[in-house]
Amino acid sequence: MRKRQRLLFIFCIVLFLGLISCATKRLEKRLDPVSEEFFDKVRYIITSAESKIFLELPPSARAKFIEDFWKRRDPTPGTERNEYKEAYFNRVEEANRLFKGGGRAGWLQDRGRIYILFGPPDERQTNPMGGRPIDAYADPTQMVEGRRYASGEKPTEVWVYYNLFSSLQRPHAVRIVFVDTYGTGDYKLATNIEEVIPGGIGAENMFGPNLAFTHELNKEEAARQKLHLQRALFDFSWEFLKKKNKELGSNLTLHLGLPYSKMLFIKRDRRLRTVLNVEIQIKDASDKIVWQHKDEYKVDLREEFIKENQQGTWEVDIPVTKWLNRGDYSVYIKLTNSSGDQKVEKLLPLKI
Repeated sequence: MRKRQRLLFIFCIVLFLGLISCATKRLEKRLDPVSEEFFDKVRYIITSAESKIFLELPPSARAKFIEDFWKRRDPTPGTERNEYKEAYFNRVEEANRLFKGGGRAGWLQDRGRIYILFGPPDERQTNPMGGRPIDAYADPTQMVEGRRYASGEKPTEVWVYYNLFSSLQRPHAVRIVFVDTYGTGDYKLATNIEEVIPGGIGAENMFGPNLAFTHELNKEEAARQKLHLQRALFDFSWEFLKKKNKELGSNLTLHLGLPYSKMLFIKRDRRLRTVLNVEIQIKDASDKIVWQHKDEYKVDLREEFIKENQQGTWEVDIPVTKWLNRGDYSVYIKLTNSSGDQKVEKLLPLKI
């Protein structure tokens, strides 16, 4: 029985992840060429939160998002230059120049990805004829010839970094191994990054370290930049609840959620207050507005409540007071916080 429940749980998780992936692909197909190119080029440094916001934006708001995306990563915001952006695209060009085999652009290959995120290695050991070890913890220079050849027959590269974690008290050498398994020139990453680099290299964990590697900033500065990124993103969750309410003539309810941690408040008399303005438009396949909604929602909370519920969420259910027939619709939602310069727009597909 337990085994069956476990298998059912795993099946549900896989199904859920598959649905998310399909939804993301559908949103990506709506991107215009400029937005598509941006989204493709920043794949290594965009966080999942940023991806969600960008893909749900109406076309008119994407240019502003792209501008703010690079501003959030500018180490010297008071100057005209954005050194981070320059360094990132310079490394993309360098990766294309350095890694030309494999049938793909160099920056899309594993070596290109590591090169872009970490920069050039301090030491690069290459063996295009095979024989190098496929063990990131082994030092090839300390191995006897026979053992080296017995460890692998595929072309390999070993990249060694000595200064990725300059703030650590002791030196920390990181060895990363790539293997050309099929002899095509496309060297695949063979090292388990999670084991050799604390925090991994996903955009979620690597925003701070990316800055550290690109600009040689210390860990404290990287942490400050990461916190700035988290605070800068104002976003809400949404859900289309397809439930019938005959009294209201409704077969759809919009559920919105906004984390308290994302909201700016006005503090007065030990209370935190703000007003959230919500605008909604639903259009049918012919781009005709079939229903719209505009209202403001007052949020008035005790300061102690926020301290005790830092991970809490403001939530609201908004019934669509019109019966929607079967078909394809688009839903535009704009949420504005009157207590600060916080606004987010979404344009979402809906199928009834």
